[in-house]
Formats: sequence, C-alpha cells, structure tokens
Amino acid sequence: MAALVLALAPAKAATIEEELRLLIDTHPQLQATRKAIASAGEATKGALAGYYPKISITGDHGLEYVDTPTRRETNKEPYLRGRETAGLTVTQKLFDGFATPATVAATRLNQRTAEITLESVRQTVLLEGATAYLNVLRQSALVDLAKNNEKNIQTQLSLEDERVRKGSGIAVDVLQSKSRLQLAKERRVSFEGALEDSRSRYQQVFDRAAEFGSMKDPQPATSLLPSALEEAIAIALKENPAIDSGDTAIQAAREKRRVARAGYYPTISLEGKANYEDDKNATIGVRRDWSLLLKANWDLFSGFSTPAAVAQASFDYAGAKDNLDYVKRKVAEATKIAWQALLTSRERVQLLENAVNIASEVWDSRKKLREAGKATVIEVLDAENEIYSAQINYVNASYDARAAIFQLLQAMGRLDLDVIDKGT
Repeated sequence: MAALVLALAPAKAATIEEELRLLIDTHPQLQATRKAIASAGEATKGALAGYYPKISITGDHGLEYVDTPTRRETNKEPYLRGRETAGLTVTQKLFDGFATPATVAATRLNQRTAEITLESVRQTVLLEGATAYLNVLRQSALVDLAKNNEKNIQTQLSLEDERVRKGSGIAVDVLQSKSRLQLAKERRVSFEGALEDSRSRYQQVFDRAAEFGSMKDPQPATSLLPSALEEAIAIALKENPAIDSGDTAIQAAREKRRVARAGYYPTISLEGKANYEDDKNATIGVRRDWSLLLKANWDLFSGFSTPAAVAQASFDYAGAKDNLDYVKRKVAEATKIAWQALLTSRERVQLLENAVNIASEVWDSRKKLREAGKATVIEVLDAENEIYSAQINYVNASYDARAAIFQLLQAMGRLDLDVIDKGT
C-alpha cells in the first residue's frame, strides 16, 4: 500500500536533471557571478599594468604672447609669434616596495574567490531548484491523497445514508460522517493552497510554470554518501566552497597587507624624455633635448597614513582568519544537521511504510465488520483516517529523505547535476 502512495505524483518525461541543467544556464544569480569573474579578470589585467612602461606624448601649437619687464626696459616690442612643442616621456617602474606583485597576487586571488563563489552559488541554486521541484511533487501527492480520502468518505457517507433510509443505519453516524467529510474537504483545500504556493515558488526559481505531466520523482545518488558522520564532516571541511573561499580570503588579505607595507619603501623608476620646441618662451628657433634618468622618491613622513594602512590590513588579515574558523563551524553544523535529517527521514519512511500497511489491514477488517453489522461507520472512518494520516506522513518523510540527501551533498560540496537523479 505504501509503495503505491508516491505513484500518485505524476511521472512522465522531463527529469529534474534536465530542469536543473537549464536552470544553471539561465539563473540570474549565476549570470551575475559569471560577470563578477569577468570583472575580476579585468582587474587582474589592470594590476599587471604596473609591470609595463608608461608612455605619454605631449604637444601644443598656436600663438604665444610675451611682454616682460626686461623687454620693456630694452624698448623691445612684446613678443608675439607662433609656437610648437612636442614631448615624449617613457617611464619604467623598477621598484615600488613590492606593491605591484602584491597587487597582482591580490587581484588574482579575488578572481579565484569569484570562481569559488560561482561554484558555491551553483550548488545553492541546484539545491534551491531541487527543493522547489520536490515540493511541487510532494504537494501534488498530498492533494491526490486528500482527494482520494474525501472520495472514500463520501462513499461511506452515501452507504450509511442508504442504510438509514432502509432502517438499518444510525442517523447520528450519518451526521458524524458529514462532519468528517467537511474536515476532509478542509484538508484538501489546505493542501491545494500549499500546492499553489509550491508552484509559485517553482515559477520564481525556474522562471516558468511547473508542468506536472513532465515531472517525476528523482532518485539521488546515495552511493556517494559517506558511511559515517565523521567522514561527511571531513569531506565538507575539505571540499565545501565556503572553506576554499575563506582560505582564499586569508591569502588575499595577506597580499593587501604587503601592498600597505610598500609605503615604507622608496619607489625607483627609469625615465626617458625627449622634447622639441620651436619659438617657445620668446626664444626664436628650434630647441631639442633628451634625457635618461634614474629617479627615486621616498616619503619619509606621510602623516602616519602608512602605519595606519598597515594596521588596517593586519586587522583585515586577522579577521579573515577568524572568519574562516567560523565558516568551518557553520559547515560542520550544516553537515551534522543534514546527516541527522537524512537518518531521521529514512527511519520514518520505514516505520510509516509499516504503519500504512498495518492501518490498511485494520481498515479492511473494520470494513468487513461494518458490512456484517458488527462495527459502526465511525469506526470504519476512524480506521481510514489512520491510513490517511500515515500516508501523509509517509509522503512527507519520503520527500524529506530526498531533500536531506541533496542538503548533505551540498554541505559536503558535492552537489552536482550528475548526482541529482542517478541513485542506486
């Protein structure tokens, strides 16, 4: 009997794997994260610019007017003549206190963080989609159960009403049956409302309506689950993207501290210049000059901004380490919760399957006794209600078990399309 309960949910063509495959290609959060990776890549290119020379060209052309005291003392007319200038400057940074390599390393780590975030968001979206998919199937199955229960009560009510008209039934039993029928209708309405809510959730996640005719119950890859909680936690602490992200954040903070410490060092650069001047500054004729200089600059005092920046970066580094410790605790907690949810739901499924079978046998016996006039219709309805309650709990436990598998795989950092519906 229990094995037939989940068959109430539709099972046809499009699988959860196919639905989720399309979801991860189009989900806005994943699209945004992919763009964040591209943005981080451009930031890395910008940081690499610190290794290359900078080339600048200047020039001007036009009239120049000069009237100085010297010209007036010598009775010279004000100078008014066209002028032209051009200049080329090439600057190659040779040393900047290791700021450039540290900046490049930090931007690459930021790009790595964005890539890790993509995997984390990907698994979160997969879990969100799988949960939404399961909830539609769950609520659909519960609605079908409620409809069947309502139909059965209506049948029993009609039979009892017929017995009363023939003088062999009890009128109060008919009234109680009608009361049970109203309660059954109320449960059906409640489940139908929950089904609509699950469909709304599905619409939000997948950006399209759920099609019952193309949905079927997934069978997660239970063969990938560890045999012990300790093993699951060890895997999670090694493979969960949040752990990798926290570790990368520590490395990035370390590099940013190196960038801040660069303020203690001088900057050294090689600068080449070439200039061309024609009739500039009241000097008639052409002037050409060039230079190749090794330049150094060292800020001996910067208003304590450098030590403040170093202290800030050091606090950020220490904070990143503390945050990783917290993330490890949260990952371990999530793994434990998912593990216990899986154990609990599996045990409930076994117990409720037996409960459905036993309740079905009791109902069959009550029904036969009623036909023989040795039981009341209320006793029959009570027996049927036990089946109904056990079936509801069985359906919920069955879907809870599937959801717990997905949650555990995500906590371990192993939730992927290949394990969504490949169970053995």
